[in-house]
Amino acid sequence: MFTPVDLETMVFRRGVRGYKTKEVQEFMRKLIVDYEKLYKDNIELKEALERQKALLKSYEQMEDTLKNTLYLAQGTADEIKASGEKQAEVVLREAQNRAEQMRLKVREEIQAELQELANLKQQVDLFRIQFTRFLQALIEMAEQQLDIEGIWDKMVSLSHGNLPEQKEPVSIEKDAEELAAAKAKAASLFETIGQ
Repeated sequence: MFTPVDLETMVFRRGVRGYKTKEVQEFMRKLIVDYEKLYKDNIELKEALERQKALLKSYEQMEDTLKNTLYLAQGTADEIKASGEKQAEVVLREAQNRAEQMRLKVREEIQAELQELANLKQQVDLFRIQFTRFLQALIEMAEQQLDIEGIWDKMVSLSHGNLPEQKEPVSIEKDAEELAAAKAKAASLFETIGQ
């Protein structure tokens, strides 16, 4: 490529019938001015192009960095997501285990309460049976017409020395034995109820 200096120093040989020197020189001056302007513009454009290339290279490096950052961020997000899912599974499993333990504990408590109720029912039934036996014994005593008052009156009368007239001889021992037997029977009935 010619430089403006090359154009200025260019010398044309003269031929027999050549061009007019002034016109050629005037043309060359205009050409040199235009060419010099184009040459400078070309240099400036080359420099601008180099700057743009450097800037483009910088942008490409930034793009690569951003891509790498994006890939890294995506990987991190995937890891966080996977970790979160695992933690959620662990929490869910723990909650299910706790719920199962609570359910078993409640079931055991219910069983214990049912056993306690069964024991109480058994005690109530036993008390009912014992109380019924006691009442039946009282009824039997009433039916036998055991007259403790009459026996007491006899004892008092005998202690004063008043002997009733009877065909059979009066046996104080027999009346005392009957009284002791009645007292013992009543005491045993009260002990049975107390249990």
